[in-house]
Amino acid sequence: MSTKTELSVPSLAQTHMQGPGKVSGSGKPLSKEELDVVKEELEVLKEKYGFKEPVRSFMDDPETKWRFRGQPDYSLTNLYYLKQRTKEHPEDSLENVVENLVKTWEMERSHKLDHKEHKSVDQEKFLISANGGKKYDNVEANQVGNYNVLLDACPADVWDSKNITWEGSHDKFHNAFAAFPWEVLDVYSGPPKVGFSWRHWGHFTGTYEENQGKGELVEVFGFATAVVNDKLQLCDVEIFYDAQDFISVLKGEKKVDATNSSWNAGATCPFAKTALEKENSN
Repeated sequence: MSTKTELSVPSLAQTHMQGPGKVSGSGKPLSKEELDVVKEELEVLKEKYGFKEPVRSFMDDPETKWRFRGQPDYSLTNLYYLKQRTKEHPEDSLENVVENLVKTWEMERSHKLDHKEHKSVDQEKFLISANGGKKYDNVEANQVGNYNVLLDACPADVWDSKNITWEGSHDKFHNAFAAFPWEVLDVYSGPPKVGFSWRHWGHFTGTYEENQGKGELVEVFGFATAVVNDKLQLCDVEIFYDAQDFISVLKGEKKVDATNSSWNAGATCPFAKTALEKENSN
């Protein structure tokens, strides 16, 4: 299977998500000037409120074979994550450990060409499936890409994973969102088998299969179990969520308000809470 090693973007901040920050449908990635503004806002946020960016490990090996010629830049995703997350976990909590492990896995699977360089997974034991679909081993999962794995159980008319390549799967989404952050909501059991709920979200400012987003907040909620070894490497991951709802919203077949009725009620943003507490203390 072919591997794509170059992508025409002005920086490595949007190697996957190139949707505009504001509604336009252009699919235009951030310019260097826009990215500089993002990085400045991120630093101000961290200094003012004491927030810390997620830790994605194993990015510093100079011998790494990067899919897009260099380390990914997560400044934009981290900014949206810090501003729009609904949970703020203590730094030494199991929730934070799980969140950073999954973010590291996503980074490695999306950006490191050679699966042997993926240190977040057990090279021999790793398996992953979604919604009872095919269980992919480490080599297969790296070949087909995360989207094909996570959408494998969908009917072919929703997502035809058998006929969509790694590159094609990412091309379907990269104009839809400027960023698509992810957070752990709650952890229900500790190692070796970790059970946790999660949230994925982004503002639909771009396009998906010619359907123009209106800037609506698209949220995906789910549950997962992950068996880890004594090195906290992923061994067997099972993910559950409503994949068809997600795709139906992007296609314009379903309104956002008609999804996640049992999940998003009462969700609050700790950024807003922290900002209010900061202002009240002055």
